[in-house]
Amino acid sequence: MLVVPHELTAEEIAETRQNAINATHYPSWVWNEGAISYVPPIPYPTDGNPCLWDEGTLSWIPFPDYPAN
Repeated sequence: MLVVPHELTAEEIAETRQNAINATHYPSWVWNEGAISYVPPIPYPTDGNPCLWDEGTLSWIPFPDYPAN
């Protein structure tokens, strides 16, 4: 989810959109105009532990060597 400190101007939206489109992203992620970014097919886990996206399995995996809650 995109969090911004203020409402974006049309120019800021256009710049954010262009930066996101030009950025490297995973093939399985899809463009979400409302978020002005690519989003994963599965939402980020909410268990409080950091995860990394694994494109091979199309799933979130625990961050290596991070202590679990």
